[in-house]
Amino acid sequence: MSKTLKINGSTAVPVSAIRKIKPITDEDRTRIAARYEKLEDASRFQLQIEFADKSTKLATETLDDIRGQGIALVNLGANRFIPATNIKSAQPFTKDDADKVRGKDYTLNDNFRSRVETTAGTLLSSATAGQVIDRREKALEAVPAKAEKKAAAPKAPTAE
Repeated sequence: MSKTLKINGSTAVPVSAIRKIKPITDEDRTRIAARYEKLEDASRFQLQIEFADKSTKLATETLDDIRGQGIALVNLGANRFIPATNIKSAQPFTKDDADKVRGKDYTLNDNFRSRVETTAGTLLSSATAGQVIDRREKALEAVPAKAEKKAAAPKAPTAE
């Protein structure tokens, strides 16, 4: 399991600092393009990574590229992913919890069913607490299996 994620060719970020990873939509690309001179510049980005301090960084890698680096990802719903190793716990998100949040000028657009505590902060998920933990375990089991497959791959014979 990797503790460092490499993005954009050479930038290294600690996995424990990642709050969430979200694929970039066409709407996001339009917004990003406003910051760049050409739309092609924005089209190269595939993901937006949010960190514990809520700062963001755009990445050219895909979710599969990140998984290929040995980082297990869990889908929290609404196309938001977090590193499985960052999940500390998940609790049900009740109607009372939702009412408390709404009272603080927050708008809840999704039907959240759990509150997920991570090393990089708290996130809400449309999956139940049990589903989040099950997805975490499944993702963590899949990463070592991929590493074993790579190690077991036959090597080309060498001439001596």
